[in-house]
Amino acid sequence: MNVFSFNPAEYRQHYREHGWIHVPDGIDPDFLEELRDFARRSFSDHVVTGKAIAGAKSQALYEFPSAVDFPDHLFDVVAEVGGLDRATMTLSERHIKAYDTDAAPNPTAHKDRLASQISVGLSIEVPEESYLVLYPTDDRWPNPSNVSAALLERLPPERHPDTVLRNAQELRIDDQPGDVVMFEGSSTWHLRRNPAGTINLYLKFNDFGSDPLGEDPSTESRRDATLAGLTDGDLAPRVPALARRLDTVTQEYTRDAWGLNLLASIWNHPALPLTDVQWELLRRIDGRSTVGELTNGDSRGTMDDVRQLAGSGVIDLL
Repeated sequence: MNVFSFNPAEYRQHYREHGWIHVPDGIDPDFLEELRDFARRSFSDHVVTGKAIAGAKSQALYEFPSAVDFPDHLFDVVAEVGGLDRATMTLSERHIKAYDTDAAPNPTAHKDRLASQISVGLSIEVPEESYLVLYPTDDRWPNPSNVSAALLERLPPERHPDTVLRNAQELRIDDQPGDVVMFEGSSTWHLRRNPAGTINLYLKFNDFGSDPLGEDPSTESRRDATLAGLTDGDLAPRVPALARRLDTVTQEYTRDAWGLNLLASIWNHPALPLTDVQWELLRRIDGRSTVGELTNGDSRGTMDDVRQLAGSGVIDLL
Protein backbone atom coordinates (compact mmCIF):
# COMPACT_ATOMS: atom_id res chain seq x y z
CA MET A 1 0.00 0.00 0.00
CA ASN A 2 1.32 3.45 -0.94
CA VAL A 3 0.74 6.68 0.96
CA PHE A 4 0.32 8.82 -2.17
CA SER A 5 -1.45 8.28 -5.48
CA PHE A 6 0.24 11.02 -7.53
CA ASN A 7 3.36 11.25 -9.65
CA PRO A 8 5.82 13.50 -7.79
CA ALA A 9 7.52 14.57 -11.01
CA GLU A 10 4.33 16.41 -12.01
CA TYR A 11 4.50 18.65 -8.92
CA ARG A 12 8.23 19.12 -8.44
CA GLN A 13 8.54 22.31 -10.51
CA HIS A 14 5.56 24.04 -8.90
CA TYR A 15 6.87 23.29 -5.42
CA ARG A 16 10.33 24.59 -6.20
CA GLU A 17 8.96 27.78 -7.73
CA HIS A 18 6.29 28.51 -5.11
CA GLY A 19 7.17 26.53 -1.95
CA TRP A 20 3.85 24.65 -1.80
CA ILE A 21 1.61 22.21 -3.66
CA HIS A 22 -2.01 21.10 -3.28
CA VAL A 23 -2.84 17.69 -4.74
CA PRO A 24 -6.58 16.89 -4.82
CA ASP A 25 -7.17 13.19 -4.13
CA GLY A 26 -3.42 12.78 -3.63
CA ILE A 27 -3.79 10.15 -0.90
CA ASP A 28 -3.95 6.55 -2.05
CA PRO A 29 -7.60 5.51 -1.47
CA ASP A 30 -6.61 2.41 0.49
CA PHE A 31 -4.33 4.47 2.72
CA LEU A 32 -7.09 7.04 3.29
CA GLU A 33 -9.32 4.25 4.59
CA GLU A 34 -6.49 3.08 6.84
CA LEU A 35 -6.16 6.62 8.24
CA ARG A 36 -9.88 6.85 8.90
CA ASP A 37 -9.80 3.49 10.64
CA PHE A 38 -6.85 4.59 12.82
CA ALA A 39 -8.61 7.83 13.75
CA ARG A 40 -11.80 5.96 14.58
CA ARG A 41 -10.38 3.00 16.50
CA SER A 42 -6.88 3.78 17.75
CA PHE A 43 -6.59 7.54 18.24
CA SER A 44 -7.05 7.51 22.01
CA ASP A 45 -4.36 4.83 22.46
CA HIS A 46 -1.65 7.00 20.86
CA VAL A 47 -2.33 10.50 22.23
CA VAL A 48 0.82 12.61 22.63
CA THR A 49 1.41 15.48 25.08
CA GLY A 50 4.31 17.68 26.14
CA LYS A 51 5.85 21.12 25.71
CA ALA A 52 5.98 20.75 21.91
CA ILE A 53 2.29 19.82 21.66
CA ALA A 54 -0.05 22.80 21.75
CA GLY A 55 -3.22 24.22 20.25
CA ALA A 56 -6.95 23.53 20.34
CA LYS A 57 -6.62 19.96 19.10
CA SER A 58 -5.82 16.46 20.24
CA GLN A 59 -2.80 14.78 18.70
CA ALA A 60 -1.95 11.11 18.32
CA LEU A 61 1.26 9.49 17.15
CA TYR A 62 0.48 7.69 13.91
CA GLU A 63 1.89 4.18 13.55
CA PHE A 64 2.44 3.06 9.96
CA PRO A 65 1.12 -0.49 9.52
CA SER A 66 3.32 -3.11 7.89
CA ALA A 67 1.14 -3.07 4.77
CA VAL A 68 2.30 0.48 3.96
CA ASP A 69 5.46 1.02 1.91
CA PHE A 70 7.19 2.94 4.69
CA PRO A 71 9.56 4.67 4.71
CA ASP A 72 10.70 4.15 1.10
CA HIS A 73 7.67 5.33 -0.86
CA LEU A 74 6.91 8.18 1.55
CA PHE A 75 10.48 9.50 1.65
CA ASP A 76 11.03 9.06 -2.11
CA VAL A 77 7.98 11.15 -3.02
CA VAL A 78 8.66 13.95 -0.53
CA ALA A 79 12.34 14.11 -1.50
CA GLU A 80 11.54 14.36 -5.20
CA VAL A 81 8.90 17.05 -4.80
CA GLY A 82 10.69 19.09 -2.14
CA GLY A 83 14.29 18.66 -3.27
CA LEU A 84 15.53 17.17 -0.01
CA ASP A 85 18.68 15.05 0.19
CA ARG A 86 17.18 11.57 0.28
CA ALA A 87 20.21 10.06 2.03
CA THR A 88 19.87 12.29 5.09
CA MET A 89 16.07 12.69 5.28
CA THR A 90 14.50 12.46 8.70
CA LEU A 91 10.85 12.19 9.70
CA SER A 92 10.49 14.62 12.61
CA GLU A 93 6.74 14.34 13.24
CA ARG A 94 3.88 11.95 12.43
CA HIS A 95 0.78 13.22 14.23
CA ILE A 96 -2.88 12.79 13.49
CA LYS A 97 -4.52 16.00 14.68
CA ALA A 98 -8.20 16.26 15.55
CA TYR A 99 -9.40 19.82 16.17
CA ASP A 100 -11.70 20.39 19.12
CA THR A 101 -15.33 21.30 18.50
CA ASP A 102 -14.75 24.66 20.23
CA ALA A 103 -11.51 25.51 18.40
CA ALA A 104 -11.21 29.22 17.56
CA PRO A 105 -12.53 29.89 14.04
CA ASN A 106 -9.79 32.40 13.16
CA PRO A 107 -6.58 31.47 15.01
CA THR A 108 -3.28 33.33 14.87
CA ALA A 109 -0.92 32.17 12.14
CA HIS A 110 2.11 30.13 13.20
CA LYS A 111 5.24 28.53 11.79
CA ASP A 112 6.10 24.89 12.41
CA ARG A 113 9.15 23.82 14.41
CA LEU A 114 12.65 24.15 12.92
CA ALA A 115 12.75 20.41 12.16
CA SER A 116 9.71 20.91 9.84
CA GLN A 117 11.68 21.87 6.75
CA ILE A 118 8.81 20.37 4.75
CA SER A 119 5.34 19.88 6.23
CA VAL A 120 2.94 17.47 4.56
CA GLY A 121 -0.74 17.53 5.44
CA LEU A 122 -3.02 14.62 4.57
CA SER A 123 -6.68 15.57 4.91
CA ILE A 124 -8.81 12.87 6.53
CA GLU A 125 -11.99 14.71 7.55
CA VAL A 126 -12.64 18.36 6.63
CA PRO A 127 -15.93 20.15 7.42
CA GLU A 128 -17.30 22.18 4.53
CA GLU A 129 -16.46 25.56 6.06
CA SER A 130 -12.86 24.67 7.03
CA TYR A 131 -9.88 25.64 4.90
CA LEU A 132 -6.10 26.10 5.11
CA VAL A 133 -4.41 29.49 4.71
CA LEU A 134 -0.75 29.87 3.69
CA TYR A 135 1.32 33.04 3.41
CA PRO A 136 4.00 31.80 0.99
CA THR A 137 5.32 35.22 -0.09
CA ASP A 138 5.42 37.24 3.14
CA ASP A 139 7.87 37.32 6.07
CA ARG A 140 9.64 34.15 5.03
CA TRP A 141 12.34 32.95 7.42
CA PRO A 142 12.68 29.70 9.41
CA ASN A 143 11.43 29.37 12.96
CA PRO A 144 14.65 28.80 14.97
CA SER A 145 12.85 26.96 17.77
CA ASN A 146 11.66 23.37 17.99
CA VAL A 147 8.63 24.51 19.98
CA SER A 148 6.31 26.21 17.53
CA ALA A 149 4.53 28.33 20.13
CA ALA A 150 7.84 29.61 21.51
CA LEU A 151 8.32 31.71 18.40
CA LEU A 152 5.21 33.80 19.10
CA GLU A 153 6.32 34.29 22.70
CA ARG A 154 9.69 35.69 21.60
CA LEU A 155 8.58 38.04 18.85
CA PRO A 156 8.21 41.76 19.58
CA PRO A 157 4.80 43.24 18.68
CA GLU A 158 6.00 44.69 15.39
CA ARG A 159 7.10 41.23 14.19
CA HIS A 160 4.06 39.31 15.42
CA PRO A 161 2.07 37.65 12.61
CA ASP A 162 -1.06 39.61 13.53
CA THR A 163 0.97 42.69 12.56
CA VAL A 164 3.20 41.60 9.68
CA LEU A 165 0.41 39.67 7.91
CA ARG A 166 -2.23 42.36 8.29
CA ASN A 167 -2.05 43.30 4.59
CA ALA A 168 -0.46 40.11 3.31
CA GLN A 169 -1.92 38.12 0.45
CA GLU A 170 -3.53 34.90 1.66
CA LEU A 171 -3.38 31.66 -0.26
CA ARG A 172 -6.62 29.84 0.52
CA ILE A 173 -6.58 26.05 0.06
CA ASP A 174 -10.01 24.43 0.21
CA ASP A 175 -8.75 20.95 0.91
CA GLN A 176 -11.08 17.97 0.89
CA PRO A 177 -10.76 14.48 2.43
CA GLY A 178 -8.11 12.62 0.46
CA ASP A 179 -6.11 15.74 -0.49
CA VAL A 180 -2.40 16.33 0.09
CA VAL A 181 -0.83 19.70 0.89
CA MET A 182 2.94 20.14 1.05
CA PHE A 183 4.72 23.36 2.02
CA GLU A 184 7.81 24.77 3.70
CA GLY A 185 6.45 24.51 7.21
CA SER A 186 9.15 26.09 9.37
CA SER A 187 9.42 29.24 7.24
CA THR A 188 5.80 29.78 6.13
CA TRP A 189 3.14 31.40 8.31
CA HIS A 190 -0.06 29.36 8.11
CA LEU A 191 -3.32 28.62 9.89
CA ARG A 192 -6.58 26.73 9.49
CA ARG A 193 -9.78 28.73 9.56
CA ASN A 194 -12.91 27.17 11.04
CA PRO A 195 -10.87 24.11 12.07
CA ALA A 196 -13.43 22.52 14.43
CA GLY A 197 -13.97 18.87 13.54
CA THR A 198 -11.07 18.69 11.07
CA ILE A 199 -8.78 15.64 11.20
CA ASN A 200 -5.40 15.60 9.44
CA LEU A 201 -2.26 13.54 9.43
CA TYR A 202 0.72 15.89 9.52
CA LEU A 203 4.13 14.55 8.54
CA LYS A 204 7.20 16.77 8.95
CA PHE A 205 10.59 16.23 7.29
CA ASN A 206 14.09 17.68 7.06
CA ASP A 207 17.38 16.60 5.56
CA PHE A 208 19.65 17.90 8.34
CA GLY A 209 19.06 15.03 10.76
CA SER A 210 16.82 16.73 13.33
CA ASP A 211 14.23 14.64 15.18
CA PRO A 212 13.77 16.28 18.60
CA LEU A 213 10.62 14.31 19.44
CA GLY A 214 12.24 11.00 18.44
CA GLU A 215 9.39 10.09 16.06
CA ASP A 216 11.41 8.75 13.15
CA PRO A 217 11.45 4.98 13.84
CA SER A 218 15.12 4.82 12.86
CA THR A 219 16.14 7.39 15.50
CA GLU A 220 15.85 4.94 18.40
CA SER A 221 17.62 2.13 16.53
CA ARG A 222 20.44 4.51 15.61
CA ARG A 223 20.86 5.46 19.28
CA ASP A 224 20.82 1.79 20.32
CA ALA A 225 23.51 0.99 17.74
CA THR A 226 25.61 3.88 19.03
CA LEU A 227 25.47 2.67 22.62
CA ALA A 228 26.24 -0.88 21.54
CA GLY A 229 29.21 0.37 19.54
CA LEU A 230 30.75 1.98 22.59
CA THR A 231 31.41 -1.49 23.99
CA ASP A 232 32.62 -3.03 20.73
CA GLY A 233 36.17 -1.73 20.82
CA ASP A 234 37.73 0.45 18.11
CA LEU A 235 35.74 3.60 17.35
CA ALA A 236 38.22 5.03 14.85
CA PRO A 237 36.41 3.70 11.72
CA ARG A 238 32.98 4.92 12.86
CA VAL A 239 31.48 8.07 11.34
CA PRO A 240 30.05 10.46 13.95
CA ALA A 241 26.89 12.45 13.29
CA LEU A 242 24.98 14.92 15.42
CA ALA A 243 22.38 12.99 17.38
CA ARG A 244 18.88 13.53 16.04
CA ARG A 245 17.50 14.64 19.40
CA LEU A 246 20.26 17.20 19.95
CA ASP A 247 18.38 20.50 19.92
CA THR A 248 20.79 23.36 20.62
CA VAL A 249 24.23 24.25 21.89
CA THR A 250 24.16 27.46 23.92
CA GLN A 251 26.64 29.81 25.56
CA GLU A 252 25.75 30.79 29.11
CA TYR A 253 27.50 33.67 30.87
CA THR A 254 27.38 33.62 34.66
CA ARG A 255 27.49 36.52 37.11
CA ASP A 256 30.81 35.23 38.46
CA ALA A 257 33.06 37.47 36.35
CA TRP A 258 30.93 36.52 33.33
CA GLY A 259 32.35 33.04 33.16
CA LEU A 260 31.31 31.15 30.05
CA ASN A 261 29.60 27.74 30.04
CA LEU A 262 28.85 25.71 26.91
CA LEU A 263 25.69 23.60 27.17
CA ALA A 264 24.27 20.96 24.84
CA SER A 265 20.50 20.50 25.03
CA ILE A 266 19.09 17.07 24.28
CA TRP A 267 15.32 17.23 23.86
CA ASN A 268 13.50 16.74 27.17
CA HIS A 269 16.78 16.16 29.06
CA PRO A 270 18.82 18.44 31.31
CA ALA A 271 21.47 20.48 29.51
CA LEU A 272 24.93 18.90 29.40
CA PRO A 273 28.19 20.84 29.82
CA LEU A 274 30.65 20.80 26.92
CA THR A 275 34.36 21.54 26.93
CA ASP A 276 35.83 23.88 24.33
CA VAL A 277 37.52 20.90 22.71
CA GLN A 278 34.27 18.96 22.51
CA TRP A 279 32.52 21.96 20.97
CA GLU A 280 35.19 22.25 18.29
CA LEU A 281 34.89 18.52 17.69
CA LEU A 282 31.13 18.91 17.16
CA ARG A 283 31.65 21.72 14.69
CA ARG A 284 33.96 19.57 12.55
CA ILE A 285 31.47 16.72 12.21
CA ASP A 286 30.46 16.58 8.55
CA GLY A 287 28.84 13.15 8.15
CA ARG A 288 31.81 11.82 6.18
CA SER A 289 34.93 12.03 8.35
CA THR A 290 35.62 9.12 10.67
CA VAL A 291 36.31 9.37 14.39
CA GLY A 292 39.94 8.62 13.67
CA GLU A 293 40.21 11.47 11.17
CA LEU A 294 38.48 13.95 13.46
CA THR A 295 40.64 13.17 16.48
CA ASN A 296 43.96 12.94 14.62
CA GLY A 297 46.12 15.79 15.91
CA ASP A 298 46.77 17.90 18.97
CA SER A 299 43.81 19.59 20.68
CA ARG A 300 41.35 17.97 18.27
CA GLY A 301 39.49 15.87 20.78
CA THR A 302 40.23 12.39 22.04
CA MET A 303 38.48 9.05 22.03
CA ASP A 304 37.34 9.86 25.56
CA ASP A 305 35.60 12.99 24.24
CA VAL A 306 33.92 10.94 21.54
CA ARG A 307 32.78 8.33 24.04
CA GLN A 308 31.40 10.99 26.37
CA LEU A 309 29.51 12.78 23.58
CA ALA A 310 28.12 9.51 22.20
CA GLY A 311 27.17 8.14 25.57
CA SER A 312 25.30 11.30 26.59
CA GLY A 313 23.30 11.51 23.36
CA VAL A 314 25.04 14.48 21.75
CA ILE A 315 26.35 12.44 18.81
CA ASP A 316 25.64 9.11 17.17
CA LEU A 317 28.21 6.77 15.68
CA LEU A 318 27.24 5.42 12.27
